[in-house]
Amino acid sequence: MGLGKPQWLALAGAAVVVVLLVLAPRTPSGKREEAAALTPSKARTMEAVALVNGQDPMRGIMMLREIAEEEPENVEVQWHLGLFSVKSGQMEKALERFKKVRDLDAEAFPDVWFFLGRTYATLDSTDQAIACLRKYRTLTQDSALINQVDGFLKELETNE
Repeated sequence: MGLGKPQWLALAGAAVVVVLLVLAPRTPSGKREEAAALTPSKARTMEAVALVNGQDPMRGIMMLREIAEEEPENVEVQWHLGLFSVKSGQMEKALERFKKVRDLDAEAFPDVWFFLGRTYATLDSTDQAIACLRKYRTLTQDSALINQVDGFLKELETNE
């Protein structure tokens, strides 16, 4: 019993499909750029943030500090350190970090203006808080956020 022409064609077609599947890229086209953009520093930052938000917060903070020492211009690390400083009530440290984010790349982190305003308000620097919140208000399109910022501004201006 030999194989007929249709069976040979089916077998050849299956072999071509297998070869194409083996040679096909494994990452979707949109994800290739993201995977290429994942530098060792970015991976370490992501790991540190996961640790802070997970089971080992102090280890994560220490990792972020280490990265910040090695790469003081790493805006993402400065951003996360600022956020974690706010969470822990260390407002002076948060202010320092958020100023650094603003100076390095405020365009990539427009929420820095909100957090600067909030931090200044907590530290009783009302004029600076108002200026930062007004700046943030011009950068956001979200009407709910605008309403919250307006309420916060009204409260600050009333208490001046």
